[in-house]
Amino acid sequence: MVYKMMNRKKQLGETLIEVLITALILAVGVLGTAAMQVTSLKNLSISSSIGTAAMLGSDFAERMRANEVAALADQYVHSAAPNGALNCAAVACTSAQLAAYDITTWTALLADSQTGLPSASGEVTEIGTTSSYIVTVRWDEDRSGSTGTECPPQAIDPDDEGDEEDLECFQLTVF
Repeated sequence: MVYKMMNRKKQLGETLIEVLITALILAVGVLGTAAMQVTSLKNLSISSSIGTAAMLGSDFAERMRANEVAALADQYVHSAAPNGALNCAAVACTSAQLAAYDITTWTALLADSQTGLPSASGEVTEIGTTSSYIVTVRWDEDRSGSTGTECPPQAIDPDDEGDEEDLECFQLTVF
């Protein structure tokens, strides 16, 4: 009888340790699942932004193709919207006026918060003298106030305090 009592005292707490280990394993699994969900949401947001940027870039490329005379005269090359563009949806315009109107309309589309691209901007640059152009759409994906314009974004040296983080970007070559 003494032997049975000693065995019973030795086994006290074993079940509690098993429950604690099971709870620890379960907690690690739940945290892993939560981390996977956060990563999935982040990647979904990035994917959505790239899709929106592609759509906006393609929209402007089609505007350029529709007004080829102005495009080949470099009237679509810009980094900011022109001032005082005519509303070519309401009145007849020349190809140069239509280019200014397209740039103004596109810039307003980029700035519209409904597009889903935070702090979006766009520009068109000519590739040398080839009559080919690069349409660039930039946005601040992480909403950190980034202002850098390198495309694709460059890595930042964490020791250099003067660095500006580059905006996310999408580029499309036209013609």
